[in-house]
Amino acid sequence: MSPDSQNPISDKQADGRNRILDVAELLFQARGYTAVTMRDIAKAVGMRQASLYYHFSSKEELFVSVRERLFERHRIGLQNVLHRTEGELRSQLEGVTDWFLSQHPINFHAMMQTDMPSLSQEAKERLSNAINQAIFEPIGQIFTTAQANHRIGAVRPELLVGFLLSLLESISVVYSSEPVSYKKEIVDEMILVLLEGIQRR
Repeated sequence: MSPDSQNPISDKQADGRNRILDVAELLFQARGYTAVTMRDIAKAVGMRQASLYYHFSSKEELFVSVRERLFERHRIGLQNVLHRTEGELRSQLEGVTDWFLSQHPINFHAMMQTDMPSLSQEAKERLSNAINQAIFEPIGQIFTTAQANHRIGAVRPELLVGFLLSLLESISVVYSSEPVSYKKEIVDEMILVLLEGIQRR
């Protein structure tokens, strides 16, 4: 059989896998890992449950694949942002927050408190590595570079990353019904507070 004749099958399989990932991402995002079953996902996709296991060996494998794909999207998005805003601290932070505001909230708190405890150690490590490489390390590098250039004080970069992400998640929850433009106003103001402080000078 020629490679060309194999392509339609491969493409169909890839389409099926991506469809499963798309639907599973929505379900996991809405209900969390433990509340969603493979039966739920199969029904939402419109396939037999047995066919679902052809693509993913378990619910855990599917969940990890969903999250890894999500974090890879963020890695690419942040990489593009940092490339466009290279060198200017405030522009970089605003670019990062604009990116997150344009995406569906990750909900780190629910993932860490509810989803992760239900996963195997191997799955936890895979997700932790994906989060670090896609999100924490790129944003942390912004602060590390700013410190090396004496733009900001000697605060641990991981704390600053945590502050920024917590701020974004809080705003997404508290102002969930507000337009992105309003959320951006608040985030930009908080970036100013982060960089300049609140004390009168």
